[in-house]
Amino acid sequence: MSGFKEFLKRDFVVIAAGAAALVSCALVPVTDYIEYVDTDVLGILFSLMLIISGLRGNNFLARVTDIIVRKTRIEGTRMALTVVSVLTFFLSMFVTNDASLIALVPVTAVLFADYPGILIYAIVVQTVAANMGSMATPFGNPQNLFIFSSYGITAEEFFEASLPVSLISLGAVLLLSLFVKNKPLVPDFSEGSELKNKRYIALYGVLFFLVLLSVFKILDVLVVFASVCVVVIIIEPKRFTEVDYGLLLTFVFFFIFVGNVQRIAGVSAFIEKLVDGREFGASVLVSQVISNVPAAVMLSGFTENWKALMLGTDIGGLGTPIASLASLISMRIYGGTENPRVLKFLGVFAAVNFSLLILMCFFAAYTQF
Repeated sequence: MSGFKEFLKRDFVVIAAGAAALVSCALVPVTDYIEYVDTDVLGILFSLMLIISGLRGNNFLARVTDIIVRKTRIEGTRMALTVVSVLTFFLSMFVTNDASLIALVPVTAVLFADYPGILIYAIVVQTVAANMGSMATPFGNPQNLFIFSSYGITAEEFFEASLPVSLISLGAVLLLSLFVKNKPLVPDFSEGSELKNKRYIALYGVLFFLVLLSVFKILDVLVVFASVCVVVIIIEPKRFTEVDYGLLLTFVFFFIFVGNVQRIAGVSAFIEKLVDGREFGASVLVSQVISNVPAAVMLSGFTENWKALMLGTDIGGLGTPIASLASLISMRIYGGTENPRVLKFLGVFAAVNFSLLILMCFFAAYTQF
């Protein structure tokens, strides 16, 4: 029984996503579910997991943590949270919210390992930082890339819409960091933080850069994915055992769920009525149910108001855990920590996210429309 409880605690998101996909399959005619799956997203995510596992296994992330704590003379949890949140915010602008969380949430887990309650709050704030920081650039998240290219937006138009909201969200992240209790920071470096194989670390760095180029569509995702797999097989094949296959399966389930929902009779007519003249609110609302990336894709066919769609899906990444699939990454990583308290995590997540969602909606509605 205890093993089953641990399974539920660790994989409840996978179970929920699988159940949603199964129910949606029962509501639509049998179809080719594989066509729903965005293999580019899965390929990029799988590649990033391998690379981050290699960097972690060679103590690169532990070394980064050591620098954050010791070299910058951070002694308390409040300043540490501020630093990792700001790093996550700005990193997500360039490497996407998914990648920034994969890279930095493990660092946070080490930093706050001695304070389980603070760890929950820190990861939640860090997740908010990634989702909000990624909205600042056209390549910070998938929905921005999609909208930027689909509507033919100029850089000037994009930044004119995104920067005011991004600046306010950065202020909100800094404010949230101040609410944490300030306690002495003594992370566990029992395994040491000295770099192991520097050549491997450099090679993983090159692979990471190639993945970024595939994100920006400069290189073919399949070629980069194959390259990463071949290199890792040669140098450290054990990294394949450290990939979070449950998270990948969660993404597959959500792709199937969204694809099926779009095929249900009457959905298109309902969406058209919902969106007309209410693009921003509709984008926020739909993002809460099917996440902001598919919401952007689905609603784009019903409006020419790209600004409302973009800001609605970006801000709509706040709220429920599935509003931004990047949030699932944080939840999965937290679920892998020692004695995770899932219900408390969800409670803190909801309180922080919905409070900020309301604030950002009011700000965007007042300043942008």
